[in-house]
Amino acid sequence: MRSILGLDNTAPFPLMSSRHLDRMTVDISTELPSDREVMKLFRTYKEIPQQFWGLVIDIDDLETKIMVYLEERAKNSRAQTKAIKPVSASWLAILFAVLAVGSQYHDSPYHVRTRDAQRYIQISFHFLRLGNFLLRPNLDSIQAMLMTSFVLLNDMKAEASWALLGLTCRLAQSLGLHRSQHLDGREDPETRKKDSMRRKLWWICVWHDTLTSLSFDRSPMTNIPCCPLPLSPNADTEGYGYLETMMLLCRVISDRLNPDVAGTASYSQILDNCKAIDDIRMKVAPQIRNKDECRSALDRLQYYAIRLHSSFVISVCCRPALRRGNSNRLEASQKKFLGDKCKESLTETVRMYLAMHQLSVIPTRSWAFTYHGLSSAVLLSILCETKADPEVHQLQGDLILALSATTQKERSTPTPHIQESDKDIELSGPLSRALTALKNIYDHGSVIGSRVKSESLPASGTRTPLQNQQPGAGQLVGPLPAQDIAYRQNNNLDPHQNAAIAMAELQQQQQNGMSQMQSDYPNMQFLASQQVPQQSGQLADLSNIDPSTYMSPMDLYDQIFWESPDPFNTGVDAMNFDFLSQPPPGQQPPQQYYF
Repeated sequence: MRSILGLDNTAPFPLMSSRHLDRMTVDISTELPSDREVMKLFRTYKEIPQQFWGLVIDIDDLETKIMVYLEERAKNSRAQTKAIKPVSASWLAILFAVLAVGSQYHDSPYHVRTRDAQRYIQISFHFLRLGNFLLRPNLDSIQAMLMTSFVLLNDMKAEASWALLGLTCRLAQSLGLHRSQHLDGREDPETRKKDSMRRKLWWICVWHDTLTSLSFDRSPMTNIPCCPLPLSPNADTEGYGYLETMMLLCRVISDRLNPDVAGTASYSQILDNCKAIDDIRMKVAPQIRNKDECRSALDRLQYYAIRLHSSFVISVCCRPALRRGNSNRLEASQKKFLGDKCKESLTETVRMYLAMHQLSVIPTRSWAFTYHGLSSAVLLSILCETKADPEVHQLQGDLILALSATTQKERSTPTPHIQESDKDIELSGPLSRALTALKNIYDHGSVIGSRVKSESLPASGTRTPLQNQQPGAGQLVGPLPAQDIAYRQNNNLDPHQNAAIAMAELQQQQQNGMSQMQSDYPNMQFLASQQVPQQSGQLADLSNIDPSTYMSPMDLYDQIFWESPDPFNTGVDAMNFDFLSQPPPGQQPPQQYYF
């Protein structure tokens, strides 16, 4: 069947010439580090990322093959006649991808980790191309692509990671990993093992696609009927392990929290979604379900991680109560209950993030952990007056300190495209904006801080950038005039870009907006509004207006985290490529013109 569809053929990689592939292969033939370096990074991968993400479906088999490969390499370096035991390009892609992930979690300075991870993942992707992963995908190439996406995600390239995950899941589908094998129990152990590995690899794809899509509030592409979960035979009696728990949690997210469905969920559906997550918690193995029964540091970290992820998902279930309008048909008492439950879950998420941070570098070096912890802290700060809640204020300060902590400066100089930093991590994109907003709320009680610098310095980091408003996204409370909406659609303005429009909106919001906000969110405290001074005949300076005074919590949250980039040519990648035109065959070169 696959050959009919154009897969599993012998055609070369279609997006690069064989000459360039051969040249790159020669260039990287000596890139594999020393045996000690390989084992050091592999050990880091096995002890940290593998325990929390399970990107390699058979880590013991990979370790055995690595040892054999290194021994053969050592023998060939001393022997005159080399005994060749070839390995596949896809397997080498896994090896270098493991080194890349291990580099990200190794105890090295930021720029050293980043340099090594980027170098190894580039080599891994080259071997994927040599193995023709587009036309001849296999289990090894799928695992290598998952790790490539993981490295990009932790390197603050979340959009690229999400896009590559989509391709990875498509290739996994082309292998039929999502299909059930319908085994009757009479198969030999090898057949059952292969079926388990295929199902495990598919559900790892589902896991990463679902969590990353949830972060972007997008529908996962793996939300399709598929094979059953690869649970261990003793899962029903001994409880779920960490990897099994995360797969079950992601199944709930995929089935129940699709953005198209969750936004209109009824009160009973929201409670049922929260109960489904609590039921998973109750079925986890005792040593990672109860803190008092944790037997090792790994158990304690996995306990924190399960509480962190599950609490974050519960807060996502409750978010419809924080949005403007009443598409969920929620009563005031129901909104209050869900709002309180959301605040409790957000607080637990931040608390678990900080608990993990005290023991390990895992949360601060992982995009998913950092996003869950930081976004929960920001939304928690928007929901309540932080200065009136000592616990929330303390969590804010501790999280800011954790994400801003510096390490001892290193003397080594990074490569030109990697910035040398005295920090253990470097945030960018939505996480950087969110941390800036959190600092402003912590220091000044307002998202925009005490003062705003000139609009000509949007990247100065002194305030949270505001995304360009689009129709239907982040609008103010209450209806806007038709001409205002039309003007916004043509110009993509936000409230701080046009003083006249912003003043009109603010006046209308003062007339009918606050009553609507209070009816939508009863008994919920928000950041204090700021007075807008106005002199006769003059428009007030609106640069210091707190967006929380005219936006719902979720609209403000979305504005902090997500920008709407221009999908057309932005000129960012503009370079001076001068291609000389060539005449058609048999014609003279074109005449030179002088201007």
